[in-house]
Amino acid sequence: MGVFDRFLGRGREVRAARRAELRGELDKAVELYGLASAPEEAARVMLLRGDAETDIRIRMRHYTQAVATAPEAHPVRADARRKRAALLVAQFGGAALSEGGRRELRAAGEELLDVGDATHAAEAFRLAGDTDGEAKALTQAGDVESLEILLTEQQRKERAERQRTEMYGQVEVLASSGRRREALAFAEKWLSSHDDASLRDRAATLKARRVLGPITRMSIRGKAMRVVLGDEIVIGRTEGTLHVASHAVSRQHLRIAREGDAVVVRDLGTRNGTQLRGMNLVGAIPIPRSREGIELTLGKEVRVRVAQSAGVGGVAGVTVELAGETYIAPLGGAFIPDVTWGLAIGADDWLELVSGSTPAYLGDVSLAERSTLLVGDVITSERGGTEVLRFAPE
Repeated sequence: MGVFDRFLGRGREVRAARRAELRGELDKAVELYGLASAPEEAARVMLLRGDAETDIRIRMRHYTQAVATAPEAHPVRADARRKRAALLVAQFGGAALSEGGRRELRAAGEELLDVGDATHAAEAFRLAGDTDGEAKALTQAGDVESLEILLTEQQRKERAERQRTEMYGQVEVLASSGRRREALAFAEKWLSSHDDASLRDRAATLKARRVLGPITRMSIRGKAMRVVLGDEIVIGRTEGTLHVASHAVSRQHLRIAREGDAVVVRDLGTRNGTQLRGMNLVGAIPIPRSREGIELTLGKEVRVRVAQSAGVGGVAGVTVELAGETYIAPLGGAFIPDVTWGLAIGADDWLELVSGSTPAYLGDVSLAERSTLLVGDVITSERGGTEVLRFAPE
């Protein structure tokens, strides 16, 4: 076949393709344009098919085919690239994005810039969270007002992030040095005016791990014990320090406290009384200094043994055995042996370690002289030294 015949044949196929296009037979038109070696026309019809398609996935397929079909430098290919990228941007608009989605949007933004659609490119970069890309696109679009707004907002965000980073650092410094009460107050002040999920979780963790008095589980040099802090112990059904689930026991039933040089027990005027060897207690009964102590019966039903002991750190106190549990109560100051540390209860019931002249360390960090304690704290008297105190959940 000669050149003239080929040209004549191509003309017939082009005319046939146009007639098919006019009849709305777009698939046939694409096929005929392809046979006529007119890829730019085939791509143009693919764009028409995409524009008329309501299914976004099918529309995207038509646009992508048009990009692949149109000649490299032809305006139809640039139009197809623009439409494909704009459709991708529209798909992601308002949706929560994965990292993969952000990558696709950035690629769409670059493609829109390449075909000269800087305005839609700026939107793509904005959705992707790419401030630099958005600024580049707005500059290319000549949108000075939007660019100024973007840069002002970026400066505001950077300033807020610096403040947030500084605040986080302050919370962590306070918490690691034992000033947990201050750390929690600092975090809660920030949360009162900022919606910050990470810091909210940090504050919640601090609250949940507080060692609260007056009863705490702890170990001193590996010896586990339950310590009751305070100047007295009141045993009762619903009130006081130690509770007993028995209707024979009054709401407040028995008090254990120091009176002068003695440790005494007193029934608190209860209906069922407190018995010692079957006789109701009357007035204050001193605890003997023997290791056996005395065994009492609360309301003729619940047994409790109270004995004087060395207490915590050599300070005289009592051991109380009640309902299968053993408690150690200094009945006054609680001091840790061989160091100058003491335990105290704050106004909010948060247990505090008062270190005195012996330093206290949490890991490699030196604790404040008065530190609020958390469950899990392991405290040493030397940096990297052996464990002196450990606090367990109550």
